[in-house]
Amino acid sequence: MPALDLKGCLEDSPTFRKRVVAHEENIQNFESSLKSLLKLSRAQVNLSSEYSLRQQELALGFLTFGQSQDDPIVAHALEKFGKSMLEVEKCRHMFNSHVATTFIEPLEKFMRDTLSPVKDVRKRFEKSSDDVDSALSKYMSKKPRDPMIPEAANELADTRKGFHQVYMDYVQTLNDVEARKKVDYMENVLAYMYTESVFHHQSYEILKDLEPYMRDLTGLIHDSRQRYVEESVESRNYQDTCAQNAASEYSPMHGISPGSPLAPTHPPSSSSVSKSGYLFERRGGRVLQSWVRKYFIIEGEELKCTYRGPKQPKDDDLPTSYNLRVCSVKLTDGYDRRFCFEVISPSRILVLQAENDQDMHEWVNRLRMANQMALNSDNAMPEPATSGTSDSSPKSKLKEFSSTNSETDQQLLKTLREEPGNNLCADCGTSGPEWASTNLGVIVCIECSGIHRSLGVHVSKVRSLALDKWESETIEIMLRLGNTVANEIFQERIPQDMGTFRIHQDSTRPERDLWITEKYVKRSFVARKTEDEAVLNQEFWDAITESRLTDALRYLAQGAKVDYKNPNQEGQTALHKAVEQGDEIAVEFLLQWFSDVNQSDAKGWSSLHYAAANNNVRLVLALLKRYAKADARDESGKAPLDLAVDRQNVQAVTALRLFAFDKQHNSSPANSLDFGFREAMSSFKLDRSSYGSSHSALDLRQTTSEFSPNEKDIVLNDDQNHNLLHPPGSGAGSGDGSSSDSNI
Repeated sequence: MPALDLKGCLEDSPTFRKRVVAHEENIQNFESSLKSLLKLSRAQVNLSSEYSLRQQELALGFLTFGQSQDDPIVAHALEKFGKSMLEVEKCRHMFNSHVATTFIEPLEKFMRDTLSPVKDVRKRFEKSSDDVDSALSKYMSKKPRDPMIPEAANELADTRKGFHQVYMDYVQTLNDVEARKKVDYMENVLAYMYTESVFHHQSYEILKDLEPYMRDLTGLIHDSRQRYVEESVESRNYQDTCAQNAASEYSPMHGISPGSPLAPTHPPSSSSVSKSGYLFERRGGRVLQSWVRKYFIIEGEELKCTYRGPKQPKDDDLPTSYNLRVCSVKLTDGYDRRFCFEVISPSRILVLQAENDQDMHEWVNRLRMANQMALNSDNAMPEPATSGTSDSSPKSKLKEFSSTNSETDQQLLKTLREEPGNNLCADCGTSGPEWASTNLGVIVCIECSGIHRSLGVHVSKVRSLALDKWESETIEIMLRLGNTVANEIFQERIPQDMGTFRIHQDSTRPERDLWITEKYVKRSFVARKTEDEAVLNQEFWDAITESRLTDALRYLAQGAKVDYKNPNQEGQTALHKAVEQGDEIAVEFLLQWFSDVNQSDAKGWSSLHYAAANNNVRLVLALLKRYAKADARDESGKAPLDLAVDRQNVQAVTALRLFAFDKQHNSSPANSLDFGFREAMSSFKLDRSSYGSSHSALDLRQTTSEFSPNEKDIVLNDDQNHNLLHPPGSGAGSGDGSSSDSNI
């Protein structure tokens, strides 16, 4: 409203009085609105404080739940989210405090110091107005000759002067309130809005920093969900397979075949002798006796037993472990139950009962073998390496750690982390990276791994050091390469204009994306030694032939073709030569770079032909797993199986026929790779040195190329090669067909 003119106080016209009344009503309405606004503000602060407490409890719940998780990805994500939520609530607490100090308290003071005094001034104004009206009436009521007229005139003058003074004070007060409404009040409102803006901006910045991590985590969750779907399909297939088994397979009277659903899975052990399963143990004497079902397992030199439930009976004080080095095992029929045998230890005689005769004899044989291995274990220990034969190369480390089966992967990955340069991210330098690119040979942090993943597997194949399963050959590749070697290749020449774009651990996602794309996709920092493509391809081919993976990676980074055919070597690719030489590490390196497993040379041989011809069953299985065509034929019309049969290569023949059997009896090639293929892989994981010389005394060309359904469960060993290679009805002789150097 426009300000009141003080001159109007002297005239005191009805119009001016109306304007004064309008100001009074405006101030009253403003005061009422201000009270309502303060009430809402206090309620808002109280509700916000209560909401903040609940949010803090939720954040602490995330932190507590994350600490109880064994999955490092989940634990790290919950910890990161919980801490971010706590930071947001700290900002909210500051917001509530600022609202109280910059908005609520100043408005309360404005009402107390500015609006409340208006009422007192108004009362004085109304009293003074009444007084001047009375004095004027008294003066005007005097008779013309009344001697009191001068006195009444003086009294009226004094009263009117005081009234004008009070009137102008009141009007000035109204003007001050109206002016301060526009200044003080709006300053407080503006302070509130600034506080609101700062709070939301700080909260946005905190949560914005989480966006790259959340995008990477979304990719990890997608991968986990995909793995879960694949495992679910595999589980359902296994359930369907089990549902098709006949009820007789579950009967203890017929024994348990290796492929039966009741066949136990032996846990990994440092010894080659292992067995586990449920047996009944006799307790008490000859008269008062009971039989208790326990779970027994042979682990190295120990026979361990435990109950199925988590709690052990209180009255069971018998040993839970027996040292087989000091025990003997024998069959017995001196009890009133079938299929019993005794484990005789220095402290007691352990009487055990199996479900059937086959299981009983298998337990006795395994226990006796474990006993003999325990007695001979001192002589079986490997001799320590002398100073003259020590080898500190990554390859020697691989062999050293491969001697133990149970912790091989963890020890190898630990060695990989300890290699120089691998303790920092290859791209941004963050300490403790836990992700690797297996084809590039670098170890990176989780933020950079998200960028690598977005480039596609044709550029970078990302795996977790903590979560994924690693093969020995893949770890060997990483040991030969690593961050130091890879950066010498992919960051050999950084232009000056790109030096400022080098990323660090605090770099944003767009900055990381730019640097990593330039480094690995465009390869802007790779120093190209030659422009002659033929020379470059030949140098790459020679590097693979000599197993120089560092140079091979350098030539690939410079643009060499992984499937280059050497015209001087009958059109062989590097993969052909690596398979022919039996270099499993070089083969795995080439497969990581998507070398074509079905590429043929001038003879029409594929890499699978070379593996079968050289009887390298590990490479046969590895190539089949990478979808090598087992029915591919060379210029003479021979498939890999034909070459293996001609050369009497037992292992290669067995693997290829087993693959053909599974492919024929399963609905899809994927099932073939999941069922018999995995069994074959575990059956052939023996000493690599034996593969090149293993042949059969039989003529494999006289054997059939198919297995009968029951023969798929035959245990592959030296004494049963004849049964495996001569299925019933094949017309083969019944003589001894095993050879002393057959190691299937």
